[in-house]
Amino acid sequence: MVQKKVILAFAGGLQSSVCLHWLYKKRGAEVTAIIVKLGSDSQTFALGEQAVELGASGAYVEDCREKFIREYAFRVLRASAVYEHNYMLSGALTRPLIAEVLAKRACRDGIESVALGTYSNSDDARRFRSNVAILAPNLNIVGPDQIPPLQNREKALEYAQKNNIAFSGRSQSSLNCDINLWGSVVSLNPEMGTWEPLSEKYYCLTVRPEDAVDEAETMTIDFENGEPTSINGEHMVPHQLVDYLNTRAGEHGIGRVEAVEDRMSGHKAREVYEAPGAYVLSAAHTALEELCLDYETLQAKEDIGRSYANIVYKGDWFSRLRSAYDDFFSSLQSRITGTVSVKLYKGNIKIAGRCSPNTLFDDPKKQ
Repeated sequence: MVQKKVILAFAGGLQSSVCLHWLYKKRGAEVTAIIVKLGSDSQTFALGEQAVELGASGAYVEDCREKFIREYAFRVLRASAVYEHNYMLSGALTRPLIAEVLAKRACRDGIESVALGTYSNSDDARRFRSNVAILAPNLNIVGPDQIPPLQNREKALEYAQKNNIAFSGRSQSSLNCDINLWGSVVSLNPEMGTWEPLSEKYYCLTVRPEDAVDEAETMTIDFENGEPTSINGEHMVPHQLVDYLNTRAGEHGIGRVEAVEDRMSGHKAREVYEAPGAYVLSAAHTALEELCLDYETLQAKEDIGRSYANIVYKGDWFSRLRSAYDDFFSSLQSRITGTVSVKLYKGNIKIAGRCSPNTLFDDPKKQ
């Protein structure tokens, strides 16, 4: 049963556009569209207009870039959490934050239902459903199982074409694409298989390493208690620092990966990841930890970091275990203060130097 007042996270793509239109046209719902700004170039005004045209009673922007990087992405960075060796968790990491925004807004405005604008039985449907249920157990969840055109991609496309629904993003070319400050994820159509080479149209944050600038770039990154604070001596707030690194590293072709990902459902999917800034920060952070932490601690951190990545991927951000892991990482990161020099060149990151007041390195010059 779809309630009259419904809140929906709107991104302008196929799934959220079809969801909004169906709720308004087929169920007569009063839909509040929330545009959660997590990227550097979000066309928030245009998205708001698009949502209203599709039937939203109102569209509101929540700028969560600083909260996303400081409270979510940097925690993953401190944990060295990377899913299956390649994925910086840029997409999965946003789901609990979006769920938090929706739950708070719904409770504040007296909205009784949260709609999940994603495909039925998808990993995202599981992530959103579990997080909303934890944060606001009294809210009614309108899942994709209640919205016929969200049963799968083919039905969503059919509904969009029949109702002349225009939608943004790469989803119009047989792809699902998710972009934010921490990186991008492009899910490829299974019909492509795993042999066909990928063209450049699947990349949006980086250039081909072969086409990158011919001159290497060296920069310094300062860390304080495990978090990056400055680049080349210039202090930046977290989301601006990551945005700057995305631009610089992207121009050097850094942070692009094509992989086969294991989904929660058990099947495998071919994915394209880009995370230029995150890859540079991860390399620099690891270099500083190697200098400041002992062998046994590094080994334990690696094992726990892998478990942390799995927790984030599954959407269990608000679990007690994730919180306990954060306490462990926080106790270590008090030592991770210092400066790392990195050299960027045609898809490669080289650690040029590192120093810290907490170094464990035995320097004979100081003896």
